[in-house]
Amino acid sequence: QEKLFFLDYAPVIFTSAKSGFHLDRLLEAIRYVSDQLKQKIPTAILNRTLRDAIEAKQPISNKGHFLKFYYATQVKQSPPTFLLFVNKGELFSPQYVKHLTAQMRKAFGYEGCAIVLVPRARPKTVESIRKVKPPGTGERKRPAKGGVKRGKPFSKGRPPQRGPRARR
Repeated sequence: QEKLFFLDYAPVIFTSAKSGFHLDRLLEAIRYVSDQLKQKIPTAILNRTLRDAIEAKQPISNKGHFLKFYYATQVKQSPPTFLLFVNKGELFSPQYVKHLTAQMRKAFGYEGCAIVLVPRARPKTVESIRKVKPPGTGERKRPAKGGVKRGKPFSKGRPPQRGPRARR
C-alpha cells in the first residue's frame, strides 16, 4: 500500500496463485468494480454533490480569485469522466482534485475506479464564443431575389387580415 499510494482508491485483496487462497474474493471485487464503472450519475445529483463539496472546502485563492462552479456533467462512464464548468480552471490544484474525487467516492461509490475530473474555464468574452466564419464559406451577402422591401410594413394595398383579430 505504501508503494502504490497513488492507487489509494483500489481495494486490496491478498491472494495466492499457488494455493488459490482468496481467488473468489478477487473475482467478487472485479465484478463489483465493473458494476461501479457502469453507473451513470444524473446531472442534477452530480451538481448538488459537487456544489456541497465545494462549499464545504473552497480551494486556495490565487491572487484574490476564487473558484466559481457553474455545473458539471458526466461525459464518459469507463473511467468515470466528469466535465466541470468553472470560471478559472487553474484554481484546480492536484490536492483539490483529490478532495473532490474523495467526496464523489463517498457519495456515489466508485470504489476501485479512477475518477477523471476535467475543469473547463468559461471564455472571458462573448466574442470568443461566437464562431466567426471566413468570407466565401457559402453565406449569402445580399438578400434573395426580389430583395428586402423597404418603407412602411403595410401599404394601402395590404391583404385582408384573417383570424380572430380581423377588423370587421
